[in-house]
Amino acid sequence: MNISTNATAVKLDYCGEKETSLKIIFHASFLVFIMIATIFGNVLVITAVCMFPRLRRMTNFFIVSLAISDLLVGVMHLPLRIDATVRDMWCQPLGACAYWIVIDAIFSAASICNLAVISVDRYLAITRPFDYQQLMSKCRATAVIAFVWIYACIWGLLGLFNWETGRYPISIEKSGGSCTNKNPVYYTTTACFSFFLPLLITIVMYMFIFRVALKQAKAMAVMDPGKKGRRHMVREMKATKTLAIVVGVFTVSWLPFFTILILAFWCTKCLQPMSDYEALGQTIHIIFVYFLPPMNSCVNPVIYSVFNSEFRGAFHRMLSLKRFRESHYAAVELELSLTEANHNRTNREPSQRKQRRNGNTNQE
Repeated sequence: MNISTNATAVKLDYCGEKETSLKIIFHASFLVFIMIATIFGNVLVITAVCMFPRLRRMTNFFIVSLAISDLLVGVMHLPLRIDATVRDMWCQPLGACAYWIVIDAIFSAASICNLAVISVDRYLAITRPFDYQQLMSKCRATAVIAFVWIYACIWGLLGLFNWETGRYPISIEKSGGSCTNKNPVYYTTTACFSFFLPLLITIVMYMFIFRVALKQAKAMAVMDPGKKGRRHMVREMKATKTLAIVVGVFTVSWLPFFTILILAFWCTKCLQPMSDYEALGQTIHIIFVYFLPPMNSCVNPVIYSVFNSEFRGAFHRMLSLKRFRESHYAAVELELSLTEANHNRTNREPSQRKQRRNGNTNQE
């Protein structure tokens, strides 16, 4: 989403070659790096879950949905933003501007809604470990993921309407040098229902999770005194901590942005210090509008590789191609050897039973 206090505008007056400043070069280079890191990292996450059976758990399916939303940011959103940054103005057709505004809203909503779903999934896994498999079946998980994307697409497409006049499509003027949509009613509503509400659900869920974690660990130890129950609880808590870090980073990246967005529409006096102190205003704008929101799409794979040993091992095996091939062939040979052993044992068992029967008969 793009913050602007002026009317929605697209400047098409002059898009020829012109001198590029050092600031534009730095900003464009940063976005190119973020785009490459976003695509590479999230493709790595999706591939790891698809290729390694150990990672094919319900929680990781939701993580794949989150990775897809981040991947689409790198593939569909950032290229247009880089083009506008390099030219220092929006030079694409008006239809591309509307497309950019819609996908921006869709991917933002999909990311936070996926995090909300992940928090609910973690709550069920921690508080109801024995019923978790039944509560979160594959069919239900698929339905939840589909609902998240439909919900996000609805809020994104509603941005094409002017909520003040009810007209379609939104009015875009050919002046101002940017592609932004000033629709305060829409942005306020969608921020409440596709950002603040899912964020509130996510925070509340994790508060409940960490409050009952110790109690649940004690109950697990009583009901299952063996090591299996404790190992299960430790694994679930590690996954929960990793995802809590993901939520924290997402909140830091996007909460200031949406706060500034709402204040820009409804309380311009609240942002007056940013206008009075130009250096302060530019610093806040650069950090919380230009850098943190796009950077959030590429940090999740880094978090998984640092805090999740299973993802870290999968990434290491995929990036170390020789070791990955050796481990893959070893796994195949082990499976074949086990299959052959089972086959031989199955063929030996009838003859052994026949020999035992003959032995018993001879003894009689």
